[in-house]
Amino acid sequence: MAATPPPASTHAPVPAPPPDVEKQLPLRDIPGGYGLPVLGAIKDRLDFFWFQGEKEYWASRRKKFKSTVFRTHVPPSPPAFAANRVIMLLDQKSFPVLFDMDKVEKKDVLLANYMPRTSFYGGIRPCVYLDPSEERHTKLKSFIMSVLKAKASRWIPETHRATMEIFASWEAKLAAKPEGFEISSETGQVALNVLIRTLFGADPSADGLTPTAFSAWLGPQLVPIASVGLPHLLEELILHNFRIPFLLVAIFYKRIESFCRKHGGELLDEAEKQFGIEKEDALHNIIFFTGFNAFGGLNILLPWIVSYVGRESEEVKAEMAREVREAVRAEGGTMSVGALRRMPLVRSAVFEVLRMEPPVPYQYGVAKVDMVIESHEARFEVKKGDVLGGCQPVAVRDPIIFGESAETFKVWRFVGEEGETMVKHVLWGNGPADGEPSVANKQCAANQLVPLLAQAFLASLFLRYDSFSALPPLVRGNSVTHTLASLTPRPAV
Repeated sequence: MAATPPPASTHAPVPAPPPDVEKQLPLRDIPGGYGLPVLGAIKDRLDFFWFQGEKEYWASRRKKFKSTVFRTHVPPSPPAFAANRVIMLLDQKSFPVLFDMDKVEKKDVLLANYMPRTSFYGGIRPCVYLDPSEERHTKLKSFIMSVLKAKASRWIPETHRATMEIFASWEAKLAAKPEGFEISSETGQVALNVLIRTLFGADPSADGLTPTAFSAWLGPQLVPIASVGLPHLLEELILHNFRIPFLLVAIFYKRIESFCRKHGGELLDEAEKQFGIEKEDALHNIIFFTGFNAFGGLNILLPWIVSYVGRESEEVKAEMAREVREAVRAEGGTMSVGALRRMPLVRSAVFEVLRMEPPVPYQYGVAKVDMVIESHEARFEVKKGDVLGGCQPVAVRDPIIFGESAETFKVWRFVGEEGETMVKHVLWGNGPADGEPSVANKQCAANQLVPLLAQAFLASLFLRYDSFSALPPLVRGNSVTHTLASLTPRPAV
């Protein structure tokens, strides 16, 4: 007798989960917290500046929470400022949400929920504090990008000229101090000369405009979120617990404003006639872009280039010198964009400096919608209105992306086809290094220009010198001393 087959199942088979569900990372509550009102923010600030220091502040919390996404405070804090509660993103997978304008708002969050008084900016909100959805942002960023493009033929020659001008001073200082000297005064002058001569067609020295004027104006805006290397108790008492009034530096801003009014007439006319921007609005945005964005960034970047490359091997520096001289010779003896494109090692060195020491260390945004953010290990639910933050010096050293050498300066890192694919992971200007700035995003308008200026600066060094050396930088909080130790002149031909 034949066996009776089993009855058919009355239940439909359970479908297999979609492949993307199977691969989803575990959903995890965002670790960390804010502690007691007011006191929690003060404790975190003291840890950040005093008890731990900035680097250990992030490292200890990553270790404690076993996560690169967590809740904490960032400076400044009460009593002078509101508590800065943020969800920090410290890896390359979660960080890019800060660049997604569909997911985050950028209104007044350049420095999280801290913003200097508008008196520092002539009473206006500069473009950097505007969200792309604001009409003024579209007009102002269009204007800034137009100006940068219009001056394209002058950027590299002016950088070469300004760099060559400091060599006599360097050589004289080294003769007087063979043990080495601090270089920031000269590199600051390079930055200022390049910017003012290119943008305004005038020499800053003719009207007494100096790097000191810009630094004095910038200082009070940034000291609540920085350490300048003073004794901790003194910094806490006089810098981190109250706002420094604009009145104390108004004389410096008036000097900058007077110069820009005198020499920026064509720029102001262009802003008004072509972009519909009021001249006063354009004036103070030009000052902000020139002084805060451009001068502030180059003033940090150029000394780091000398510091890192100056500590490379003599073989590396000899290869750079050869590369630079052959490239310039191939372009008819002129420092140009074409010549810079023939310098892959110099280019790689600049991107590696930008990776190790991004001039703007933090990015922030406010969540526009409820969303899920992914790190390499987990997913996290973020609510609309949450302030998100990212520490670029940590994210750009992500070992998942850069491997065991993530914390090490590798001058060849971005050379060749494989190296070129890694450039997108350099996050320094509110976006990836290979990104395109537009009115629809907050990427630095000079995202493509700054690396070229830095390359021209470094290449100019190797046109004059076979080699140079630097001592390890002395770091005190956010204050860094860069020391040039030697110069080896190129033999006369």
